[in-house]
Amino acid sequence: MAGFRISPLDRDQPNGRPQWRFTVFAQDEGGEGLVGYADVQVNLKDINDNAPIFPQGVYFGNVTENGTAGMVVMTMTAVDYDDPNEGTNAKLIYSIEKNVIEEETGSPIFEIEADTGVIKTAVCCLDRERTPDYSIQVVAMDGGGLKGTGTASIRVKDINDMPPQFTKDEWFTEVDETDGTNLPEMPILTVTVHDEDETNKFQYKVIDNSGYGADKFTMVRNNDGTGSLKIVQPLDYEDPLQSNGFRFRIQVNDKGEDNDNDKYHVAYSWVVVKLRDINDNKPQFERPNIEVSVYENADVGKTLETFKATDPDQGGKSKVSYAIDRSSDRQRQFSINQEGTVTIQRNLDREVTPRHQVKILAIDDGIPPKTATATLTVIVQDINDNPPKFLKDYRPVLPEHVPPRKVVEILATDDDDRSKSNGPPFQFRLDPGADDIIRASFKVEQDQKGANGDGMAIVSSLRSFDREQQKEYLIPIVIKDHGNPAMTGTSTLTVVIGDVNDNKMQPGSKDIFVYNYLGQAPDTQIGRVYVYDLDDWDLPDKKFHWESQEHPRFKLDEDTGMITMRQGTRDGRYHLRFKVYDRKHTQADVPANVTVTVREIPHDAVTNSGSIRIAGITDEDFIRVWNYRTQSLSRSKADRFKDKLADLLNIDRENVDVFSVQLRRKHPPLTDVRFSAHGSPYYKPVRLNGIVLMHREEIEKDVGVNITMVGIDECLYENQMCEGSCTNTLDISSLPYMVNANKTSLVGVRVDVLAECTCGARNFSKAESCRSSPCHNGGRCMETRYGLSCSCPTGYTGPRCQQTTRSFRGNGWAWYPPLAMCDDSHLSFEFITRKSDGLLLYNGPIVPPERDEMLVSDFISVELERGFPRLLIDFGSGTLELRVKTKKSLDDGEWHRLDIFWDTENVRMVVDYCKSAEVSEMEDGSPPEFDDSSCQARGIIPPFNEYLNVNAPLQIGGFYREQFDPTHYRWNYMPMGKGFDGCIKNLVHNSKLYDLAHPGLSRNSVAGCPQTEEVCSQSEQTSRCWEHGNCVGSFTEARCQCRPGWTGPACNIPTIPTTFKQQSYVKYALSFEPDRFSTQIQLRFRTREQHGELFRVSDQHNREYGILEIKDARLRFRYNLNSLRTEEKDIWLNAIAVDDGQWHVVRVNRHGSAATLELDGGEGRRYNETFTFDGHQWLLVDKQEGVYAGGKAEYTGVRTFEVYADYQKSCLDDIRLEGKHLPLPPAMNGTQWGQATMARNLERNCPSNKPCANVICPDPFECVDLWNEYECT
Repeated sequence: MAGFRISPLDRDQPNGRPQWRFTVFAQDEGGEGLVGYADVQVNLKDINDNAPIFPQGVYFGNVTENGTAGMVVMTMTAVDYDDPNEGTNAKLIYSIEKNVIEEETGSPIFEIEADTGVIKTAVCCLDRERTPDYSIQVVAMDGGGLKGTGTASIRVKDINDMPPQFTKDEWFTEVDETDGTNLPEMPILTVTVHDEDETNKFQYKVIDNSGYGADKFTMVRNNDGTGSLKIVQPLDYEDPLQSNGFRFRIQVNDKGEDNDNDKYHVAYSWVVVKLRDINDNKPQFERPNIEVSVYENADVGKTLETFKATDPDQGGKSKVSYAIDRSSDRQRQFSINQEGTVTIQRNLDREVTPRHQVKILAIDDGIPPKTATATLTVIVQDINDNPPKFLKDYRPVLPEHVPPRKVVEILATDDDDRSKSNGPPFQFRLDPGADDIIRASFKVEQDQKGANGDGMAIVSSLRSFDREQQKEYLIPIVIKDHGNPAMTGTSTLTVVIGDVNDNKMQPGSKDIFVYNYLGQAPDTQIGRVYVYDLDDWDLPDKKFHWESQEHPRFKLDEDTGMITMRQGTRDGRYHLRFKVYDRKHTQADVPANVTVTVREIPHDAVTNSGSIRIAGITDEDFIRVWNYRTQSLSRSKADRFKDKLADLLNIDRENVDVFSVQLRRKHPPLTDVRFSAHGSPYYKPVRLNGIVLMHREEIEKDVGVNITMVGIDECLYENQMCEGSCTNTLDISSLPYMVNANKTSLVGVRVDVLAECTCGARNFSKAESCRSSPCHNGGRCMETRYGLSCSCPTGYTGPRCQQTTRSFRGNGWAWYPPLAMCDDSHLSFEFITRKSDGLLLYNGPIVPPERDEMLVSDFISVELERGFPRLLIDFGSGTLELRVKTKKSLDDGEWHRLDIFWDTENVRMVVDYCKSAEVSEMEDGSPPEFDDSSCQARGIIPPFNEYLNVNAPLQIGGFYREQFDPTHYRWNYMPMGKGFDGCIKNLVHNSKLYDLAHPGLSRNSVAGCPQTEEVCSQSEQTSRCWEHGNCVGSFTEARCQCRPGWTGPACNIPTIPTTFKQQSYVKYALSFEPDRFSTQIQLRFRTREQHGELFRVSDQHNREYGILEIKDARLRFRYNLNSLRTEEKDIWLNAIAVDDGQWHVVRVNRHGSAATLELDGGEGRRYNETFTFDGHQWLLVDKQEGVYAGGKAEYTGVRTFEVYADYQKSCLDDIRLEGKHLPLPPAMNGTQWGQATMARNLERNCPSNKPCANVICPDPFECVDLWNEYECT
């Protein structure tokens, strides 16, 4: 049998095989017979047909530098697929084909073991710093001479064999001295080291005793191998040894040891630290406590003492100025000049303040300044300047028809110093100028020994009296003290003649009028049954009964005759009949008729009431119709007053209600009267009071009263009710106030004006309610668990539906409620005009003063004169005039803003946020320059009044008042008073926005601003924007300002909110250059978290920044404008928690160092400000690296980052910077104003986190999703 191959055979890998096995079988009989089998195995004999190969091509090895010869580097292994057992076909021999040669000796550097392929060094001492890596070619050859080559790439491993070296021989830095013991965390210098080794463990240190100040610093190693110098001990520029700075040595060791034993591994360098002086020292007083004694009649201008203080800062060249802490000298009785000399500037009075503790301040000229305090104690010595007076208010009763007798013993008192003999003993006598009838009726005798020798008077009657003739007698008594010279005063004694029941009664009738507030009066006493009887003290002798049965709505007290109206009595007229019994005169069944009229009075009538205070008559006198002296009936003063009001207001008498008459003070009497009037709706108080004020003399004459105040204002007289801020609150009680006269009785609403010693507009201690802060102009007020909100009709854009704008045509005016008193006030408004003269605002007297009234001459007036703003303000002690000469006049047909600030002494007027100021700021640490002459004026109020007290109508756009001579009010300047032609908007006083919709009274003035609205309606784009925006127009151009949540040229595209999850943020690149002087941020947010950063702008290194954040569930804006040191300012909204899961809108407005923060419309507790321009004014924003939303990301690795102040599990929407919309990924990555260059962990829209998913509420409650929170309701 013969076999043959039909294709070539290969025994070698990878595709061949060394053996073949197959089965052969044979069959006889032509393939029909028996079969036989045989197994055949063919072993292939190798021939050398495979060259060796190095499969990887390049092999990597390494060797440590500086080693000996013969160090193993690596092993090279080649592969040969021939049969290793067949001769030398697969026996490999290794050799180096291309070696590398040592330059100096020409010797090869590496060798290889021929059999194993192990590569070793052939020389010693390789140097990585000279040659870091080598490449050699290795050949493997088999026995048949076939070759394969591979490359060995050998890296020389570093050992620390190179010395470190500082990159500079001397380092220089300049640093602020430390403020006391507060040491800065930040390093003051970073040094770099050069070392050719790959890996170094640098260890830095300051060398002890290497130079002065070495102990005050330490070195630390940074992660990148550099070293930083930090301060570890206070640095004091005022220490003469330190003021020239420090020079010392530092060392670096690259072996991670802090010694210098191995000099080769250590390097040295010098550091020079220069100190900058900061203001870290208070001035020091030579004498911090001084006491002086002075007589109370000392002249104004008298010098008391001189204080001297020095300040060690600036090498002792620091200037010290002096001031008095006004809280220690509220009445401003002392002044200090810049030499430190204290003088009297206002008359002293020992009886008011016998001892003054005046705090003297020494203030240095550092930035910021430091202050030291000293105390001047002024002891005021008495002089005899007070006359004696009665010890108390004696009102003895002398019964009628008794013979002459002793009436009373009278003692006296004197405010002067008794120990200086300026008081008792006193001398008494009847005033020789007394009426003849008094001198004939009474005598006054001196008892020298009485009152322990102080002396007293005995008053006796000289005849008997009849009460029905005269009820009281006034006796003037002259009292003289023991001073030298003596003081004499007259006090008046009231003797009341007591009633005896000596007259019979006759039938009587009475009218009672009841005003039932809201129909809610409880059981109420409404007046006493009246019978005609000359006696008025004979009540114990009488009994009162119903004529037939009792009326179901009224009760009668049988002993007193007092009628009580039961709760729930309806409006109407009730006729009641009684009979009266007198036991002394045994009279029975004398008839008495009473008519009761009940009228419900609504809340509106009370809150819209006018009021007057009248002197010299009681509440009873005001409603009385019966004159007991003339025994005749006449119309009551209340009736005559009601007629007069109807006449002046030109309305029906039935539409006037005099619904409250209350006695304020008994002796001498003072009565408050409140009234309302309605066409439809009720007239505003400002109208009622204004009209009464203008016709005051006429009313006094016709009604027969003396009006001392129109518009009851407990804050009108300075420092009477409060020292400082004072706010009137109207306290309406459901308990009625009854005035009972003989034939009439008035049951009125008990209304008290309470003076609260606080600035009401800024006091947020009380919760808001729809009653305390209602929505105006028909807006719907909603009180929810999250606070108040108003749903407003179209056109009313204020947060409480206020009409914000009013227009005038040059001959009109509008009246609004007067400016409330506050010891620290801010008034702002905007205006637009093309006329150069016009009165913008006036609040002050509108009629000349009456002769005997307490003069209140305070006023404020703001006007344009020749196109420039002029402010007049007077607290009652002299007029201050402020003018600002702006760069161009303000009558340019554009909107302009005025801000006016006043406290007890200082007044400021700012135009347009001071945008026109000239600012210069250097980076070298020199103080910034700020020239505000074109935008700000300041002044000091003439002493000594401290508050603006006004209660006449606030007049806008012009004024309506009688012409009067300004000397009546001792004014130094007068408003020009020309009518304003233009529009006024956003009138805000102490964060309260005035509603300009319905003035109390107005002429030639309309709501809105037709002049700019016309411009808005002319352009296609702006005519449509009112749906979701407001048109902001001047006289020439207009644009749409979108409401929060809307965008696009016509504000018709809704914005899409974004959810910020944990570790989320957006980083922006802006396509515009942000303004350095002003920053505006606006955004919407929604959160239930207490902390998180909403938005930030900053410079590249985060030294200058503005950050809007939530901290402790409150909003805060903090900012720093000084890149050299932190001078952080911040403003909070402390009274509102924002973690309520509702959408809120926040606005930040920064102009220079002044900033305002507004939430949801920014009124009241939703507004705060810091409005001063001091220090740095510019904020440089890095438009690539400085703008973030949701927190700032710091990268801790290539892909790992941490978001600081992470705003998480919350939403943002509609972010605007300088009014320009920024994108919010993922819905939008770019707008024309900026791109979101980085965004992490965000989600589109603002869905709730499904809080009800795992909650089962007990029946019948259901789970309600309140957004990230649930409630079972």
